[in-house]
Amino acid sequence: MQYANVDPTRNFQQRSIYLPMPPLRLLFSADQHFTLAWIEQDFRARDIYNSGRLGMEGDMSATLSIARRLPLSSGKGSIPQLGYGVYQCPAAKTTATTLHALQTGYRHVDTAGIYRNEHAVVAATSHFLATNPSVSRGDIFISTKLAPALTGYDAAKNAIAQSLSHFRTPLAVEDGRLSSTALRPDGVLAVAWPGDPEFEKVKTENDGLGYIDLYLIHAPSGTLAERNGEWRAMVEAQKRGEIKHLGVSNYGVRHLRELYEFIEGEEAAGRDGGRVEVWQGELHPWLGRADIRRFCEEKGIVIQAYCPIVRGQRFGDPLLKGPKERTGKSEAQILIRWSLQMGLVPLPKSERNERIEENADVFDFELTPEEVKMMDTGKYEPCAWDPTVWQN
Repeated sequence: MQYANVDPTRNFQQRSIYLPMPPLRLLFSADQHFTLAWIEQDFRARDIYNSGRLGMEGDMSATLSIARRLPLSSGKGSIPQLGYGVYQCPAAKTTATTLHALQTGYRHVDTAGIYRNEHAVVAATSHFLATNPSVSRGDIFISTKLAPALTGYDAAKNAIAQSLSHFRTPLAVEDGRLSSTALRPDGVLAVAWPGDPEFEKVKTENDGLGYIDLYLIHAPSGTLAERNGEWRAMVEAQKRGEIKHLGVSNYGVRHLRELYEFIEGEEAAGRDGGRVEVWQGELHPWLGRADIRRFCEEKGIVIQAYCPIVRGQRFGDPLLKGPKERTGKSEAQILIRWSLQMGLVPLPKSERNERIEENADVFDFELTPEEVKMMDTGKYEPCAWDPTVWQN
């Protein structure tokens, strides 16, 4: 596989429209072993919900809160701007950490088939909704992804069915299967737990969580024809009501243009081509991806940013010293706030309750327009893989 050099140096300011939602009541906590000992907690929820401002150079100021959602381009929904990521979170911990994130106020969780903890995210969400009647299914947003190794229409169709099997048949939080990883997606299995009679039943959108909020192609793997087939399978699932919103992850501008050409061809042939509503990829001050941000703004695509705190690798960097000293906030909070003020959807990940809370406590301060601009360095320094430059 060949790689190309990418130098996204052009400065660019993302702009978005923000739709506020009312604060939601926060209750309870859970221990790490799924023995649910419910205790009323004060996670500074009122402060997290009701404080914070958006200060973006050249853009209007607007109140930011953990409840804020960004509209999606279909006009049929919105996405919570702050998300919680579970990449590399062991399945045995994911139920408890996801519960804690939801109790802290997060309403957006990002998982993937290849993470093999999708079942734990669904179990936690289902339990949270059952025990918090003031929160509805529509308040929660879960994104998941087609595994990179699975390519083509048939593999995508089966992978979607397998994920949907998790969503429509949630495991109880005391189920022993939550202590182990889910089956690895293979593009053949269409059921989450083969041999379990409950999972073999035909389920509808009225069962479990009912639908997948956002389904993404995890990476531009395979051939162009295979990627187009994957997209077609996703559009068909969306028409059946199994998926609400579609998007791609780790696509470069070339991959995005190819997908748009396919969508236009489908529409010209009288078929539903679908709509790219979300792009997800690594994005932070040292990997600003101005070219992709520019493309997404032109197309009305919302950007989910993984590795928003750069895996902690830049803590102590001189770039963060000034904002940190001025605000008294941690480097992680500075970086998450930068993502929010850039109009992105950051997906910070942690397995520690105190870090989950810290990452949500970013709404009682703001970065100045000068700080936001200074942190948009134009550098190309990824801390993870970068399929956006794949040439396949």
